[in-house]
Amino acid sequence: MKKVFLEELPKKMGFGANANKECIDWNKSVGYKVKFMYDDIEGEAEIINQYKKSGQNYLEVEYNDRIVHINAYAFSTCTIGNLLSKVVTGYRHNIGDIINLKFSDIQILEKIKIPNGKNIVKGYTYKCTKCGNEDKVRENDLNSGKGCNVCCVPSKKILIGYNDLWTTHPNIAKLLKDPQEGYEITQGSDKYKTYICQDCGYEKSYVPHNLIVFGFICPRCGDKISFGNKVGFSLLEQLGVDFIPEYNFHDYRFDFYFEFNNVKYDLEMDGRLGHGNTNTLTKQSAQETKEYDEIRDAFSNEKGIEVIRIDCLKSNMDFIKDNIMQSKLNDLFDLSIIDWGKCEEYVNKVLIKTACDHWNSGIKSSPKIAKIMELANTTVVSYLNKGVELGLCDYNKNRRKIIQLSKDNEFIKEWDGIAQTERELDINNISYCCWKHNNDKTAGGFKWMYKEDYEAMSSQPRIN
Repeated sequence: MKKVFLEELPKKMGFGANANKECIDWNKSVGYKVKFMYDDIEGEAEIINQYKKSGQNYLEVEYNDRIVHINAYAFSTCTIGNLLSKVVTGYRHNIGDIINLKFSDIQILEKIKIPNGKNIVKGYTYKCTKCGNEDKVRENDLNSGKGCNVCCVPSKKILIGYNDLWTTHPNIAKLLKDPQEGYEITQGSDKYKTYICQDCGYEKSYVPHNLIVFGFICPRCGDKISFGNKVGFSLLEQLGVDFIPEYNFHDYRFDFYFEFNNVKYDLEMDGRLGHGNTNTLTKQSAQETKEYDEIRDAFSNEKGIEVIRIDCLKSNMDFIKDNIMQSKLNDLFDLSIIDWGKCEEYVNKVLIKTACDHWNSGIKSSPKIAKIMELANTTVVSYLNKGVELGLCDYNKNRRKIIQLSKDNEFIKEWDGIAQTERELDINNISYCCWKHNNDKTAGGFKWMYKEDYEAMSSQPRIN
């Protein structure tokens, strides 16, 4: 039996179709307790509020510390299953059904009721056929295409062994300062975590996605950091300044941001890309890069940030040191404490590793590496030789085999190395020819190629 007992509620005369008919005055019924019977449940529900919605009376009704919003007519007909947390009927899916969804299929395990704010709605427990995750979902969400909260993109739930960072990207998780956090986030997480450079120990915050796409770009030792920025990093570290490298502020990037004596500063180490020079990476003209710097400097000044620019056009320690000594930095700090040799040692250490990394990646040409690093070939050769001493690479110019060709590209001879060949034939610039072999350069009246380039490009059988 389902019945509510409304006899004690205040009454009023109706109007319209109910004219001259006594009706319940729901407004004056606030505060009244109404007895009810609902199957095997008997109790009292209190009307604690009344309001109009779409021209109809709605009530806020409380029972056993549970409050629901309910249409007054539904209340008067004892349609109060939500108030009593009774199972809602009329489920769309049955136990055992397999539901096909965008990211995975799920199997219905059980029909349940799920609290939804102040109401109770239909829902299901399910098991994902793809990842094995078991959870619950509201029927309305399921009908709109939402399913497994592990397999959806982005994931809403972490299932260790399936979508945690340690499982999907262990190479990224191992960089975390706190390894446990690798079990608490997924690759799509928007949470910033602290990661550590494996080469120098520098700590930097990332969201996992950016780290996965771009890798850990270390502002202290990364090979994508310019010569000038490495000098700036070492300089500020020696000064004991609390600074932020690669600081992004309102879509503008600062090389270094720091505060000193309550003044904000932006330190820019102006290298070869931009700053009044053609930027080969962004395809900006010299004029465009100059205008960009002027716009950005004006923005900084508007925000109360003083800009200090250091000319680092030459990747040369003495050149950069002289420009630093002539800058505002010399007014702010006692630069006599700076160990410039330590700056150079730090930069060279990083560049030696970078050159060796390029060599180990398969770029077996010092001129090619020199072009990538924007350094002189002789400098790169010295880095590679130092790398051999440190066990960082197996560079040995004399052992890199080369091929001697006629001007008509006919094979003549294989040689064991450039230095040996140049001494034996009294010829110079063979290295340049090997690097520029596509431009038909010659040395001593012959064309020259590295053996691996010859084997890759020649239609002749490989040389044993």
